[in-house]
Amino acid sequence: MTIESQNSGETPADQAIDWLVLLRSGSVSAETRSEFEHWLQQDSAHLAAFADAEALWGTAAKVLKETQSVNLPPQRPDTVRKIRPVRRIAWNRGLATAASLLLGVWMAWTPLTDWMFGDYSTVAGEQKEVVLADGSSVFLNTDTAISLDWSADKRRVVLLKGQAEFTVAKDISRPFEVVAGNTTVRALGTVFEVFEQASGAVDVTVSEHAVGVSLHDRPDAEPVRVEEGERLRYAGHGELNRAEPVNLNQINAWQRGKLIFRDQPLAEVVAELNRYAKAKIVLKGGDIKQLRVSGVFPLDDAAVLAALQKAFPIRSTQLGPWLIILHSR
Repeated sequence: MTIESQNSGETPADQAIDWLVLLRSGSVSAETRSEFEHWLQQDSAHLAAFADAEALWGTAAKVLKETQSVNLPPQRPDTVRKIRPVRRIAWNRGLATAASLLLGVWMAWTPLTDWMFGDYSTVAGEQKEVVLADGSSVFLNTDTAISLDWSADKRRVVLLKGQAEFTVAKDISRPFEVVAGNTTVRALGTVFEVFEQASGAVDVTVSEHAVGVSLHDRPDAEPVRVEEGERLRYAGHGELNRAEPVNLNQINAWQRGKLIFRDQPLAEVVAELNRYAKAKIVLKGGDIKQLRVSGVFPLDDAAVLAALQKAFPIRSTQLGPWLIILHSR
């Protein structure tokens, strides 16, 4: 059965992607090649769509090569206590997200500004612990950048992007604050985590003691207190919600090199895995996005995809070193 007959409701652009995946899979028979040529000849739109897909794919490879050669400014090595790259998945940041490029006919790569203006950062797949001058420590998760605003009367960390856990040294004379998007988190002698997502949403989770969370655009509002074992989720707009109890073992799993999912859609699982992955994973077909996933996955284990394919009627096709398409069997 041809790609056209399997996906008759798809646009020429979608069919072109299907053909590109198949032709680059390395298992193309003479019959399949003939079917592909027939598909190209059916409509001039098919030829144009396939040319676009190939051109965009070539552009992605060019961007990848260029971004890997960028020289980044050095960070402060004297304050870095531990660097823990995630084994087998670590890869240079600044790559083109070729997956979204092909499926959405657009391309984006991670901007370098967060690195350039940050005092400390991690690339995709890397984790790093930094000890600050006051004795506080920051554990940076994958693809994260922070900058410091230190003075005689304040300790402020700006989370430029990503996720980090803060263990705060006591200093009554100098409050410790973390700025993330539209929020400011003030520590009250505590261990807490802040996660700023690409959408602008911010999660604040407290492991010890408490924090106060306030909004920059509502300076007169009373800060929302988040206690130990609670998480506050801010959508990036509107008012702050109440903090809710959470499972800290699941939330903090990334610090132990694991991810824990409990009855979550496959789309959410893939989005989280992509924060750590060398090759970006893209779901092809809306029918598989809502498959429910539960399990514990190691961050540094290439068997994650194998486990997903064993549990669900899906398979993966890898295109080069930076793109994996996950689709129905």
